[in-house]
Amino acid sequence: MAGYLDNKNRVLNEWYQLFKQKNSSNSSLIHKRWKHIETLGLPDLKNDNWKYTSLEEFLTHNFDFSRNIEFNEFQYKKLGLSIDSYCLTFINGKFSPELSDKNIDPWIIKINRNPNYYEIPNPIQPEMFLYLTECLSDATIHITLPAQKITKKPLYLLYINEGSNEKNKLITSHYYHYLEIGCHSNTCVIEHFMNINKNAHFSGARMSMKIENNAKLRHIKLVFENNESYHIAHNDINVGQYSNVDSSIFVILGPKLTCHQTSAQINYSGASLSLNSLILLSKKDIGDIRTYLEHNNQEYAISRQIHKIIACDCSTGVFNGLIKVNPNSMKTDGKMTNNNLLLHQDANISSTPKLEIYSDDVKCSHGSTIGQINAEHLFYLSTRGIPKKDALKMLIYAFSVEIIGSIENPIVRDTVLERINKALSRITT
Repeated sequence: MAGYLDNKNRVLNEWYQLFKQKNSSNSSLIHKRWKHIETLGLPDLKNDNWKYTSLEEFLTHNFDFSRNIEFNEFQYKKLGLSIDSYCLTFINGKFSPELSDKNIDPWIIKINRNPNYYEIPNPIQPEMFLYLTECLSDATIHITLPAQKITKKPLYLLYINEGSNEKNKLITSHYYHYLEIGCHSNTCVIEHFMNINKNAHFSGARMSMKIENNAKLRHIKLVFENNESYHIAHNDINVGQYSNVDSSIFVILGPKLTCHQTSAQINYSGASLSLNSLILLSKKDIGDIRTYLEHNNQEYAISRQIHKIIACDCSTGVFNGLIKVNPNSMKTDGKMTNNNLLLHQDANISSTPKLEIYSDDVKCSHGSTIGQINAEHLFYLSTRGIPKKDALKMLIYAFSVEIIGSIENPIVRDTVLERINKALSRITT
């Protein structure tokens, strides 16, 4: 325990040195954010939200920004998905105009490096790593789609991170974005996190989304970083009146540790929100999905959540979800489902879906299942001449298809399926 406490103190000091390096000004606002980190402190297993997600190995590392000043444009251009899109590329925490599309009309991007000027609203559910990303990010990126714009192709946000080949050293990159979708607009946003090499890396991400009235947003996040990396992120979603938002997260063959919090508020009637996630874990990976959804609508609004974890080998899957219906939020219709699949006896999954209802005349439910592959299903497929390995893949695909089927872009959908197939080839051989 003493070594763990020593590492906590050392890491906080390393982050503070990076913070001072990044923020040379004496901005009272930015230093206030660092005070939040000092007050909240690094979580440990005594914290209910972290009792199944150990940071012990993570904290044995040393942390630094990338010092790589070389830029191989050809090498980076080969990394992204070949989709027709408005592309914005970020390398090691910094926006890369060279690798981004020059014309992203009708989108508007503003890069703010002034620490005294913040337009992003306060977080819905504050936590330490959220403030760490705010403090260590290179800039606040404001991305806006004006009112009454319907885009025929998605906005593709590509995040490329490099790792360090030095032992026990983590290169750290942080992304702090504010996404605003104007009234009566309709669009799709794809976030894609990946590595340039196989070395260790820590990425922090904070995306705050504001969807104005009568707008529609389809949001997809692909966490495809390598297995030596760490990914800790927090998305905020504010849904406007009569707006429709669908946000899905996929972690397939991803980092050693993924912790992703989505916090959302439905403050107006007629809104619809869907939150989904699919995680496939192997080796000793830890995948932690957390959701907090607050209904403040005065009349009818609907929310749906489907979260699925597939745990192989000695991996650990964690789900924590809360739907909170505040007073006077009548006619709320909320449903949260967490289904989990254990593929090995040494894998572990913890599921905690919760409801807090403080209003009358609502319809809310939650459910959770943890199980293994059904032996009868395997036997049935074997009687049809299907080898056990292929039958196992078929059943896992069937378990996953409910979420994968919601991906409209065929290239993104095929990429997710390809990674699942690659993962299953490893675990079924």
